Amino acid sequence: MKFVVDGTHDGVVNMARDVELRDQADQGEFGCRVYFWSGPWVTLGRFQSAPKDLIDPTAIEWIVRPTGGKAVLHGHDVTVGLAAPLAQIGCSSRELKRAYRALILPLVSALRECAVPCVLAEGTIHESKGIRTSDCFAFNSANDVVDEITGIKVCGCALQLTETSVLLQASIPYTQPLVDPSSVIREAAPGQSAEWDPQGFPEKLELALRYNLVHV
Repeated sequence: MKFVVDGTHDGVVNMARDVELRDQADQGEFGCRVYFWSGPWVTLGRFQSAPKDLIDPTAIEWIVRPTGGKAVLHGHDVTVGLAAPLAQIGCSSRELKRAYRALILPLVSALRECAVPCVLAEGTIHESKGIRTSDCFAFNSANDVVDEITGIKVCGCALQLTETSVLLQASIPYTQPLVDPSSVIREAAPGQSAEWDPQGFPEKLELALRYNLVHV
């Protein structure tokens, strides 16, 4: 497994490097990068559009992700790009939920090791809470990672499956937003984040991935 703590970059570099991870996974290499953002950016899901989903596309830097999902405001988050060959995690290209669970559970484990009390929303009172808008953080689906006490979404995740690989992109806020989300994304959720220290997160994530997925 290739695991990189990749520093701070703009949206163009960050998305290009996650695409590289996906392409390498198509060739059989499991890869993960943990990274940050050089100021406020929005990533849009690949089926979204800036005129429709942003209040003013000229007011903030934005870029379209290779993954689906809704708009995510960055700059106050630690972000994970994680790509795996489907054969390595025992999934086919038709098993989206199974592929997602294989990748998200080690991430949940690492966050809990960092004292973030998070769980999958499925089966909790926090499932199907919020409203469906352009904002990733406005609604909790069964597969979303939420604070087990408050129900606040801890991690915004999006997936892309190819015939041979899966790419997960996960945004995990650790402090308050650099700009008001409601000034950027249409019908955004309130800018509430569980504040925590991400310093030890990369090491805990690498250990969780190696233990749960690659056993090396």
